[in-house]
Amino acid sequence: MKQTKTIPFNWEEYNNNRDKYKVVTRDGDEVTQLTKFEEVSSYSSLIGVKNKLLYSWYDKGQFASGGESNFDLQLQYEEEVVESWVNLYRSIEGHIVVSNTYVTKEEAKKQVISNNYIKTINLNDLV
Repeated sequence: MKQTKTIPFNWEEYNNNRDKYKVVTRDGDEVTQLTKFEEVSSYSSLIGVKNKLLYSWYDKGQFASGGESNFDLQLQYEEEVVESWVNLYRSIEGHIVVSNTYVTKEEAKKQVISNNYIKTINLNDLV
């Protein structure tokens, strides 16, 4: 299973791993053709295309000075997530008891062994 992750924009990280990251704004729009102009004496050295229009950003991906904006840049990537499923049971004392972990929900469901069974959950949903 893949999960989309978003982290704060960092030019060096993006520039060194362009095949890993997609640049997006906080509001989710993709930014393409992002270029950093090292020799420009301007406060906004990053230029890119968003919705077929040119925009500029500060070095750290901020669209405007003085606070967050929906136009601020972020890095988005896909991460492979290993699923971890467990069965929950109620003990005689009323405590919740957790089973071993399983890679699939189906595998966990096959291992249900008691009428004290509560439910099967994906531990990844808790984080």
